[in-house]
Amino acid sequence: MSALPLQGVRIIDACIYWAGPMATSLLGDLGAEVIKIESIQRLDHLRLLGGWPSPDGYEWSAVFNGVNRNKYGITLNMNHPKGKEIFKKLVEIGDIVAENFSPRVMENWGLSYKELKVINPKVIMLSMPGFGTTGPWRNYVTFGPNVEMVSGMPIVSGYKDGPPMMTGYIADPAAGLMGAVAVMTALRRRQKTGKGQHIDLSQIEAFTGFMGGPVMDYTMNKRMQPRRGDRHPSFAPHGAYRCKGDDEWVTITVSSDEEWERFCHAIGDPAWTRLPKFSDALSRYENHDELDKLIEEWTMERDKGEVMQIMQQAGVAAAPVLNYGEVLSDPHIEARGFFETITRPVTGTHPYPGFPVKLSKTPIKIRKPAPTLGQDNEYILKKYLGMTKKEIQKLADEEIIGTKPQGWAFGMEAEEAISRLKDIHTKAE
Repeated sequence: MSALPLQGVRIIDACIYWAGPMATSLLGDLGAEVIKIESIQRLDHLRLLGGWPSPDGYEWSAVFNGVNRNKYGITLNMNHPKGKEIFKKLVEIGDIVAENFSPRVMENWGLSYKELKVINPKVIMLSMPGFGTTGPWRNYVTFGPNVEMVSGMPIVSGYKDGPPMMTGYIADPAAGLMGAVAVMTALRRRQKTGKGQHIDLSQIEAFTGFMGGPVMDYTMNKRMQPRRGDRHPSFAPHGAYRCKGDDEWVTITVSSDEEWERFCHAIGDPAWTRLPKFSDALSRYENHDELDKLIEEWTMERDKGEVMQIMQQAGVAAAPVLNYGEVLSDPHIEARGFFETITRPVTGTHPYPGFPVKLSKTPIKIRKPAPTLGQDNEYILKKYLGMTKKEIQKLADEEIIGTKPQGWAFGMEAEEAISRLKDIHTKAE
């Protein structure tokens, strides 16, 4: 097998939460060596989204484990001079530095691009603050829901006459995808010129870029798109329909009169399909509510998988709405080998979503599960910085590195904080 596309590229990953780690995860999938930096004083808060089955619940976050595969993990107290010095030494041997703090964080640490390029003139720095590194909102903190709000997506998301609807942090992976593409572009330029550069990626702008339709509709037509729920602007029928069973659904889309004829034949040509109110696309759209009720009378008598097969055989777009247990056991997804079974310390053996792109010459696989806290301290510090076991132990004694969290939440000691967080998650379930 040929070398992976980014083999030989080293990333110093100071990212937290989801957007930044998503970018470095994709680059790690492609073969880059990613060294994730955390702190025992302040964990990556994505670790707090676990099931908390035990005091080490910070290792049980499904989102953290999913988005930090193919990475090494070390801990550094970045508020201590020795921690910052180690970070700088890693920058010297790195190709990319990635972070998604608000701009003031790296500046306060003395680790802005201006300072890092003195250490390593060829370094590429990916900065992913919520609002970018310039402008009046540059130092504001933000999370996925805030990014969605400012992008305008919720104003067109949700049901008619209902409130704007948040999609659930989708802005984070969207920005992460943009970050990975930006780094690949910067690497290509460095390959040609030998020079690094700073990437200023505003998560707000990254996600707003996906809103081209509503933005252009407003600028071209002075029209504010309404919230439609499951409705399409012109297709009918279009939506999710109840099927046999508890909370079982199938989606069906008919995009033309020709498809409508095929749909009618597929469900047995009931008399109502020949009514004038359903005779053409506009009529069907104007009578969408009644049409949905009639279609659902048919779908509710059948299994969602059966409905999909009937529709697909007739050439009509349809798919069952799967829960995650069904996704994991879906024969089509299984046949493509998308999920990979990985064993991770503490959490055990589980299927993980694989890389969604299949490269014929350089197949992408999960090479390493997400690191446990500080798992690779000794390996990285010894291999790349030449530290002795005695020096590494001294750093641990001074709490510059470590493998257990300190008083990092609620202003409490670790054990009490973990207990409180476990209670919160138990109640939420």
